[in-house]
Amino acid sequence: MKKNIISLSLITSLLAQEKKTGARFLAASVNVTSGYNGEVADVIMMALKNGNEAVEKGSVYVEPDVKERLHIPIMTTLDDVIAAAIPDPVTAANAFTWTEKVIVPASMMFFDLVNPRNFESVWRPFQPTGPLVDRVDNPKIQAAIIAEATKTVGKQIGKLIWQGDTAGVTALSWFDGFIKLIAADATTIKPTPAGVITAANIIAVLNAVDAAIPAEIWDDPTVVFHMNTSDYRLYLQAARTLDFKGPNIGDAGEERFAGRQIRYYSGMKKDHIIVAKATAGKDSNLWAGVNVVADTETVKIERYRPESERFIVKLLFKYGVNYAIGSEIVYYKPV
Repeated sequence: MKKNIISLSLITSLLAQEKKTGARFLAASVNVTSGYNGEVADVIMMALKNGNEAVEKGSVYVEPDVKERLHIPIMTTLDDVIAAAIPDPVTAANAFTWTEKVIVPASMMFFDLVNPRNFESVWRPFQPTGPLVDRVDNPKIQAAIIAEATKTVGKQIGKLIWQGDTAGVTALSWFDGFIKLIAADATTIKPTPAGVITAANIIAVLNAVDAAIPAEIWDDPTVVFHMNTSDYRLYLQAARTLDFKGPNIGDAGEERFAGRQIRYYSGMKKDHIIVAKATAGKDSNLWAGVNVVADTETVKIERYRPESERFIVKLLFKYGVNYAIGSEIVYYKPV
């Protein structure tokens, strides 16, 4: 009798919390729509979805084992420091400056609840197996859940890397992304804006951005354009209409402008362009700090409680970004 009272108390508490927060504690979160009436294909089709493109394309160096914060040390020197040679110099150049950029990874998670019995009446080949009281996910369903969970988390991280704003909308508020950080830095180079990017002005915008690249890094092949996929498609559209294309303008299979690589991302903010040294190594100007690199691809699936039919689907991870040297970044914004 005592156990029943405890269970009722627990359910009452969960219902009250559900009403207060809007969380779905007592319902499995698989929304099944099916016209199943006897046969079903032996594959599960999944929508195409980009993951974390910035990391996948090698644009950001990811530093692992960052538990609380990561300091990026920066050593710079003054220009024109050569002086006349004298036997006993007394005036120091004071040429060296040590500065730091800091990454503070935010703690985040993906959490959902799945009831394998949702699939019993709709996908016979994919039915969960085992005794009713100890039912587990069919391997194909579990593989699909893992794939979709990692892709959707990767896609949101891919947007946060560029568009994150802790003062912005909830989905992008987990940490500040490169655009907000770079825009606030007076040392970054900001060409005169020409408005939103269109097919009519994209080539002029890219020319202005290219012209603003500092001479010291201009011939570095790893200094590349970063832009939104829609803006890149406008560039291709504009290139196709040119009477004279010149070198590296709209070449088939070439993602380049003026000889410099263009990397495009669906998670990048439209009408914004960042030019920076971007590699998957520590020489990159764009950095990310994480707890463990594989955290956003490690999915925990286990029974919610011993007596529950539902399974936890959970990812737990930390992520944050920053750049090293602002004076070596060109940032275009529409206004």
